[in-house]
Amino acid sequence: MDKREPNTLADISDDEIRALVERYNTRGPRYTSYPTAPQWTKDVNGESYRQVLRACADPAPIALYVHIPFCRQLCLYCACNTRVTGKQELISRYLDALKREITTVANLFGDRPRLAQIHFGGGTPTFLSPEQLEGVIEHLDAHFDRIPGAERSLEVDPRVTTLEHLEMLHRQGFQRVSAGVQDLDETVQQAVKREFSAQQLRDFVAQARGVGFEGVNVDLIYGLPHQTPETWARTLDTLCAIRPDRLAVFGYAHVPWMKRHQKSLEKSGLPTPPERLALAIQARRAFVEAGYLAIGLDHFAVEGDELAVAFREGTVHRNFMGYSVQHVDSMVAFGASAIGDFPAAYVHNQNDVDEYIELIENQGLAVTRGHVMSAEDRMRRRIIIRLMGNFSIIPSKVEGEFGIDFAEHFAAEIAHLDRLVEDGVLRRDELGWHATLAGTFVIRNVAMLFDRYLESDHSTASRYSKTI
Repeated sequence: MDKREPNTLADISDDEIRALVERYNTRGPRYTSYPTAPQWTKDVNGESYRQVLRACADPAPIALYVHIPFCRQLCLYCACNTRVTGKQELISRYLDALKREITTVANLFGDRPRLAQIHFGGGTPTFLSPEQLEGVIEHLDAHFDRIPGAERSLEVDPRVTTLEHLEMLHRQGFQRVSAGVQDLDETVQQAVKREFSAQQLRDFVAQARGVGFEGVNVDLIYGLPHQTPETWARTLDTLCAIRPDRLAVFGYAHVPWMKRHQKSLEKSGLPTPPERLALAIQARRAFVEAGYLAIGLDHFAVEGDELAVAFREGTVHRNFMGYSVQHVDSMVAFGASAIGDFPAAYVHNQNDVDEYIELIENQGLAVTRGHVMSAEDRMRRRIIIRLMGNFSIIPSKVEGEFGIDFAEHFAAEIAHLDRLVEDGVLRRDELGWHATLAGTFVIRNVAMLFDRYLESDHSTASRYSKTI
């Protein structure tokens, strides 16, 4: 039984990890939600959303997500909902619609909502001018109250983010920025249409810290064209030297049936599954050896960072905004394609920017699909979220929260979990099941055991990217 700490890599070989992972490398969800998006339906709409919001009588703080879909140019790896445009009229109409949606939603709450977390994503939030972005922030503050210590963060493209952006954001209480870099090798960057030098990144990180940001994060992607162990090592070494507070290292999700522009990357040659795995292991080794703590599926944090502390304490939370120390039950989302996450339901806004604007202008809301949660959904969601964030399944926590007998309710799943123990994916102790070091690489596969929708509809598996 493998009892090695998931953040100790010195005593395990790449071959040991590879042998295990290759047996489990299939397609599967990333589990930012459960049930996952293919199970959502058009039965959930604007009226359903109004009912969900009116039912939010709980005074507990909530989280907010704001989607800004605009970008300067299209990055060929991107699977996000984006719009490349220079039309200021469209941008102005979108921002007007966004503010109207904020007003509509805030007015549907019984009491003035209190915020534990705000995150801006995209697209590129800093594609907007500092004045445009500040206008959205101030509109939020006019309708929602911040609790002490509320987290404010946003994603940035360092190529378009100015000192004026950073100064305004810090003045508005933002403490953390996440810079999308992906890779620092020029050949890789040219293939994916996102060119950005290591010196530019150094300058950006220094500038953000100089302004006063408490956290500067960097996002990387493995599995891109032309990535090799040699080029990847140079990128990793550079990042270790720059030493951002957190790193996210995502596996490239190649889904050309959903994002047609990704098809062009096949001409450049994508790494094979074994090559992708080697890049993932290489990143894990580099950052752990540099003193970062590996957290959840794909994140790293310096020791002392609040996310690292939460991981040590087993309290990391995961939602559509990523890994967080803020554990909230409700996340309200604004903008085209934005997804709200509530105990009772998921609600998904219209993806298309023009149609989103029209829906908001005509109805005040733009929800076009979603999922109403059953009691079984809520319980399985909690198990999956804890597993993806903290690498553990603790039956007593499930029993205490949901009033069930875990062994009886999940007898079939336990049989599978015990087989994973025999295979070296999990270890078991008096508390429950925990991922082994190698098992952390296939944690999505463990979560799939609790996905009852995959059991009943195997055709959905083809919609997902590879788990490694």
